Amino acid sequence: MFKILCPTDFSPNSEFAIEYAINLANDLKAKLYFITSYKVPHVAGSMRSIGDKIDDALKEDLVYFVDKFKPLIKTGIDPELATVEGNTSVSILHYASQHNIDMIVMGTKGSSGLSNLLVGSITKKFFDSSTIPVLAIPYSLRYQVTRNTILLSLDNRGIGNAESIKLLRTLKTVPDAKLDVFHVSIKDEKVDLSENTQLLSGLINNVIDVEGIDPVMEIKKYVDENEIGILAMVGRKHTFWERLFLESNTSAELFATNVPILYLPE
Repeated sequence: MFKILCPTDFSPNSEFAIEYAINLANDLKAKLYFITSYKVPHVAGSMRSIGDKIDDALKEDLVYFVDKFKPLIKTGIDPELATVEGNTSVSILHYASQHNIDMIVMGTKGSSGLSNLLVGSITKKFFDSSTIPVLAIPYSLRYQVTRNTILLSLDNRGIGNAESIKLLRTLKTVPDAKLDVFHVSIKDEKVDLSENTQLLSGLINNVIDVEGIDPVMEIKKYVDENEIGILAMVGRKHTFWERLFLESNTSAELFATNVPILYLPE
């Protein structure tokens, strides 16, 4: 059974991400996991009792919070709820690994898409360190949830992670879903896209190959001009992908695309 983990801080941004995750879970017949994290303040001699009180209070808050969304769940599968103590990204990723989560769905910070996702938010830490696919949902997408095209942006190394490919196959089962591959070629570059995408045989609807100097700009331009439901990217290291995920200032402004961003581990 496909498993979706939804971290929440009870904010409006995370509420919309949860609604998105529930709709996706309904389409995929998936099981939902809701989680929130906390840190225990350092008070000498009373850390254990404070931690227990915080945990008990958060469990009550999480139950109340999730109960608001239960009528939206149409799968008949009861969600699981959990509170974890520790560093937010580390503790949630550990929980995801322990429970064999297939995808993490979470909201971005603020209402301007990746411009706030990349600037100091918890979501960026997930992108940096997760070995599990992460789908980041911008709050500004709230009234644009009918787009069903997944745009997989690939560099000349293609895609080879079996779990990432399995996830794309699963997402392709969503009604009316399409999977298009997007590649940016520099002048005189020779890239065999058929070889780079052969593991996606039978999944791809269209291959879009454009020439450009700045791949990030070309991706943004295409996303802005077309009805894209999810922008999927493979998390490379030491390439322009690192610029996207780690250099927050220029890339944050550049990638305020206001579409869900799916990070696929390399």
